[in-house]
Amino acid sequence: MTEQEFDLFLGRVADFHQTVAENVAELDPHPEPRYGLAFQSALLSIEHGSAAYVLIASRFHAPAYSLLRTQFETLVRGIWLMYAASDSWVEKLNQPLTVESAESTKDALMLDKMLKALRASESAPSALLDQLEACRDVMWKALNSFTHGGFHPLARASTGYPPQLNYDVLRNSNALISLASQLTAIVSGDPESMSPVRALHQNFADCIPIV
Repeated sequence: MTEQEFDLFLGRVADFHQTVAENVAELDPHPEPRYGLAFQSALLSIEHGSAAYVLIASRFHAPAYSLLRTQFETLVRGIWLMYAASDSWVEKLNQPLTVESAESTKDALMLDKMLKALRASESAPSALLDQLEACRDVMWKALNSFTHGGFHPLARASTGYPPQLNYDVLRNSNALISLASQLTAIVSGDPESMSPVRALHQNFADCIPIV
């Protein structure tokens, strides 16, 4: 992929993000705490993905790549909140932010435990979990390295970030955004809200890998 081709791709990704923002703006979560928390976590994931796009477009590659880990974790947390979190965890995470409430949630489950809890859940869609675990297996070591300033960003400081790599990273980020969009539609409780999510895969097939 050439720099010119990548610049054209950035324009398509901008359109993708705009469409996602318009779709999500039309949704409200079902009025229960569990649904509201899952919705907010999905929005956080989308927000991290949007920030990663802006940073890559601005040639701030290392901080952009580091955001994908947070994008992934907030997506998993939203799905965990919807399908596997206990009522006590939902209650804890639904409190106003205070010193006391922050202390009570300091032992919140990390990624591996959330995924294990989702696998043990009878209601979590297995196909969705397969997609999440496939993403983790492909990206996780490199994302950890970028998050902690490890070998990957240090090596890239010398070799640079070729267009093909940025293209692949953005498509992976867009895949997570599409899954987060799916979660916002699910927690709205309106089956019709899935139609715009399906349309994303049809209209932006060049921006999203098959998920």
